[in-house]
Amino acid sequence: MNEVIINEIVQKVFAKAKTECAIHTNNALNNHIDSSTAISYKTAERLCQKYIDKKENIGKQSEHTINVLCQYLGYKSFADYVKQNSKGKISVEVNKVGEKKNWKVIAFISLIVVVGLILGLSEKNKGTSCMVWKVDHFEKVACSVSHKENIVPLDEVRLNTLKKVEVDLTTNFFDETTQKPLIWYYKSGNKIEYYTAPGLHPVNGKTLKAITEYMANKTVPMHIFEESSFAE
Repeated sequence: MNEVIINEIVQKVFAKAKTECAIHTNNALNNHIDSSTAISYKTAERLCQKYIDKKENIGKQSEHTINVLCQYLGYKSFADYVKQNSKGKISVEVNKVGEKKNWKVIAFISLIVVVGLILGLSEKNKGTSCMVWKVDHFEKVACSVSHKENIVPLDEVRLNTLKKVEVDLTTNFFDETTQKPLIWYYKSGNKIEYYTAPGLHPVNGKTLKAITEYMANKTVPMHIFEESSFAE
């Protein structure tokens, strides 16, 4: 006999017993089944342990026991139970197959929608996925826009950190804790430009150099003892 069907039958038997018994303990239900059928208390107990409590190492039940259980449920026999419930099961299985197909369709449609949204956002952002150097900082621009200056792919880090700055005696050239440089420079002849982040020069692509104490003192010499030379 099919164990899946037997499990279903036993579950229904104990469910019915609960509707007929005031107390729903295993002991009470086993006694009720014993008194309502030709099944003994011990047999009902084994059925409860195996199919309700899901205990292992419980032996199989006899065909007679299963037939009695089916009769308790209102069927002539196990064969009669299977025959009368097979149509319903087929219907359920068909519905499950239909549900699976529906889920596949829904999943496919959802995938198309998500891909469409991604592509739409990509197209929307395509216009501002570049940047151009403006005097002392980068600005976002449309990649399709024509500029005299060089347009480069958008780099959020450089966009937010690289600035061209002026330095003086109040400028912090080094981190007070780590002593690492906070300023980078580019020197061309006697002209020096100062920037707030490492990397390449925003216009000519030359590598920016980290400031050193020597360069800081050379390019921004210490003030002399004149009132006009002191930083406020």
